[in-house]
Amino acid sequence: MQNSLNISEVIPYITRHMTISRESAGNSGSRSILWLSGPSGIGKSDMIRQFCRKRGYGLKVVYMSTMMLEQITGLPLVREKKNGNSIRWSRPEILNFETLEIPPTANDSPIVLFLDDAHLISRQIDAYLFQLLTYHTIHDHRLPEKAVMLLAGNRSVDRAGFQEILAPVANRIFFVQLLANVDQWIEDFAVPMNIRQDIVTFLKHYPEYFLGTPRESEAWPSPRSWTYASQTLDVSGKKPDENILFTVLTGHVGTEAATKFIEYHKLFAKWDPNQILYAGKIPAIDQLNKIEAYALLSACVAYLLSHLRKVNFQ
Repeated sequence: MQNSLNISEVIPYITRHMTISRESAGNSGSRSILWLSGPSGIGKSDMIRQFCRKRGYGLKVVYMSTMMLEQITGLPLVREKKNGNSIRWSRPEILNFETLEIPPTANDSPIVLFLDDAHLISRQIDAYLFQLLTYHTIHDHRLPEKAVMLLAGNRSVDRAGFQEILAPVANRIFFVQLLANVDQWIEDFAVPMNIRQDIVTFLKHYPEYFLGTPRESEAWPSPRSWTYASQTLDVSGKKPDENILFTVLTGHVGTEAATKFIEYHKLFAKWDPNQILYAGKIPAIDQLNKIEAYALLSACVAYLLSHLRKVNFQ
């Protein structure tokens, strides 16, 4: 039985969770809260953003790693009464939906309260999270009925500062384990986001370099670090030289992946697609090995795509 899903496969579970949460709005403790659990850098946060944009949902992102206690508890407010003072609590920042990262397309559209980096929740905040997950309230302030909570975080094996979650809190969570899948990433993210074609084809041919073992205080490959490397290379010029390539790649994905990429890139970059496609200067294809042929085809496809994108594929 499969116990991990790729990013595309988890979308139906998020959709069902949204439906169940809205149908049971107001019934505290009547449903579990979905937690997307997986390695750092595989695109959990980006996937939630894409999900909300496609469906017109609002999105409020709360980074649990930087949340201060008063942002989830609110502040005590002293009120004077005839028979003595009383204390009420201000609305916590976590329940403030006036400013959203992504606004909903309609007034009745759901709003996702996305608790990111949930694996870094401190013990102080854990108790209040228990109240929020169970009763959908903090003190006297209730989660709006159109708001749906989602959590995302890394696993204890990911070297990401994982904090153990209290058993009563964990018992209210629906943990969905995610895995990194290079084909899904290319189709759903890399192509729409215009990730460099040489990086896409390299990872297609060498998927073992798509996601490496997390390392502290040094670069290692992940979908996120490959994306950052692509963006950095794009501003370095159309044809960055080998020194720039190696510096940028080493600094983002580590020496081993960078070295292998340079080896592949030499094959990718030696072809002139303009001469091949428009001047008819076809190389001796029957003398190419499989990797050389793949690099030639990829270079030509990349050349065509770069031109087609400029005219929106018209």
